Amino acid sequence: MKLALRPSPDFFDLPAWEARLEELRAEPQDAAGREAAISHAETMVELLSEPGRKSPGEAA
Repeated sequence: MKLALRPSPDFFDLPAWEARLEELRAEPQDAAGREAAISHAETMVELLSEPGRKSPGEAA
């Protein structure tokens, strides 16, 4: 089993979350925590892609 610790992308950085999701999908399926990390990244991409979502600067 392989465990790789990587920092999460910045919370509101959609392109970084999309890139992270692709990295996770390319990892071996036996990587520890892979499925949970993929689920988290998919949720972040979905939330940040919602129409009408404002960036932190726009919301202020």
